[in-house]
This record gives sequence, structure tokens and C-alpha cells, in this order.
Amino acid sequence: MAQLIDITKVAVAPQHFTARVTIANGGPLTTDQDLVGTTHVYNLLPDIIDHACLGDKGATFKDVMGATEVAHLLEHVAIELMARTGIAGDISCGRTWEVTGEPRTYDVQLACPDDVLVASALSSAAWILQWAYSGARDPKPDVDAIVAGIRSLVADADALAAKREAEKAEQEGAGADGGAA
Repeated sequence: MAQLIDITKVAVAPQHFTARVTIANGGPLTTDQDLVGTTHVYNLLPDIIDHACLGDKGATFKDVMGATEVAHLLEHVAIELMARTGIAGDISCGRTWEVTGEPRTYDVQLACPDDVLVASALSSAAWILQWAYSGARDPKPDVDAIVAGIRSLVADADALAAKREAEKAEQEGAGADGGAA
């Protein structure tokens, strides 16, 4: 199968990270169109069934996982990865909706405690779904390694941002005294 999920654009706001995703032609639009692939996701991340799932016909993701949009599953896989990092705080949440007039296209919106965290969790979730819905061949995703990689990306981005801030403050300080020592 070609790439199942194409993330076509993202928008980062102070509270939310929204990604426009398109599901490939020939790929399942809903989880019940490929229950084997859906089961692979569940077996890899069984805790997703306990996620609160607001706005659906049940209280938890378990109530809808067997017959929901693959984009909605993407949302919950990303949330699970963010939660496992320990960086996202107590509450990670999202919403998924179909984009009117654009077939096979959805907006997936996730709470955004850190844009690097959310972007890396979402892209990792897309990779996990690709693996699951294309036959779950070896190598099986190592969720602990994925989570460690996400943590490392966030830490590296935070360190780089701190370094840039320190350099900016240093330059501003040098400019304030005319550069004299």
C-alpha cells in the first residue's frame, strides 16, 4: 500500500495543533474496513481503549474503536504517545472532523502543550497506522523507543531554544553598553 496518511498542512496556535490529513485511495477510511489492521493497533497500544472520547456514542474510545474513522484512530494513537512521554501534562485531548468538500480528508486537532511534542507524536502515530494497515510486517514498532525518541526531540528543541534566548540576551546586553568591556 502507498502511504496511508498524508499530513498536508499544519497550523499551530497557542492551545491547539491542527493537522489536515488525507487518507490514501485504497486505504480504509474507517476502522471496520480493516479490522485486522485495527487489531494490530490495539495490540500495540491497548491503553487507547480507555481514553475518554467525547462527542461520540460512548464514554470511552473502546465504545467506538471498532467502527470509527481511521483519522480518529490517528488522533487517539497520537494522544497515547504524548501521554506516554510524561511531557503532555495530565490531560491530552483532541478532535477529528471531516473536511467538507475534500474527500478522504480530515482535520485532526490536538491540545498543544508543545508543538514539537505534538508534531512528533502525530507523525509517529501516522507511521504506526501505516505499519498496522499494510500488513504489520517486521519490524514491529517499538513503542518505548518511539516515546524515548519523542522525548529526546522535545528536549533537544527546548535546549536549542534556551541557547538562542541566551545568545539573544547576550547580544542585547552587549548592545546596551555599547559593547565596551
